Amino acid sequence: MPFEFNNAFYIKLGRAGCWVTDSIENSRLRLGWRNQSLADINVGRWPVIAEQLRHEQPNKQVATTDLNRLQDITHSTPEDVWITFHGAKLWWARLAPDTVEEDHISKYRVTLDGWHDTSQSGRLLVVNDLPGKIAQLQGFRGAVCRVREKQLLRRVLEGTRSDLASRIATERAGLCSQLEKAITELHWKDYETLVDLVFRHAGWLRISVLGQHAKAYDLELREAITNDRYVVQVKSQATRADLDKTIEDFSEDDYRKVFFVVHSPSADLANATDVPTHVELVAPSHLAALALNAGLTHWLEEKVA
Repeated sequence: MPFEFNNAFYIKLGRAGCWVTDSIENSRLRLGWRNQSLADINVGRWPVIAEQLRHEQPNKQVATTDLNRLQDITHSTPEDVWITFHGAKLWWARLAPDTVEEDHISKYRVTLDGWHDTSQSGRLLVVNDLPGKIAQLQGFRGAVCRVREKQLLRRVLEGTRSDLASRIATERAGLCSQLEKAITELHWKDYETLVDLVFRHAGWLRISVLGQHAKAYDLELREAITNDRYVVQVKSQATRADLDKTIEDFSEDDYRKVFFVVHSPSADLANATDVPTHVELVAPSHLAALALNAGLTHWLEEKVA
């Protein structure tokens, strides 16, 4: 369902966000304006409040902005949406149809059903995953502002993708499909080289080539920061029995992960489900996606040219 709202606002929730934790935990939207009385705000004595703000703030424009933002909070209905940032996430809420209240901390309004850090589709709203035009709001120096990019925010809160992103994803899927076909046409030695390039692109250090006496081409890798060890076993053809032998040979006590890379898996291997968590089966489709992410599209193009 579309995420509908009339107006969208960003609020800092206290100086430097000092009230954000309390607001989220207690389902409140806390606000300042401590020198303005609760009665004046709820009754709407805006000329009186405007005069107070002009006395507090000689800058007429700033005083007018403060008045407008207080009115936004006071008049906001459940049809509006409010956002803030906390814990490297975006949070959103709607306000209950109640008046402004006050306690020993500050004035506040009660939210309709609390603050939420996930989209309508259930996606966690991590700041680093947000569009820049939304994420940059956390740098706003004032207390409250209107969100100008309403359509963009609506898509974020729905958890839906833009048409452009969807088209890019479709094109990537089509390219991956073509790369998979190219991989199946590779000579065995080129296939070995591709696997080596993919895993080294991930930043792992190749420690040694294992099992040179065997038909398989195996790599032992180390992660430079954690020193975790990995094994990559490359097979031209393999069955479930071959995978079981690898599971037996490489213990999870010795290696963080074992990658079993297969050029042409048998049906029982391709459909394998009960694989230990420390073993990952890499079929051509998976390897194609890794190759695309590693920037090896041109390399594959030249190999099948």
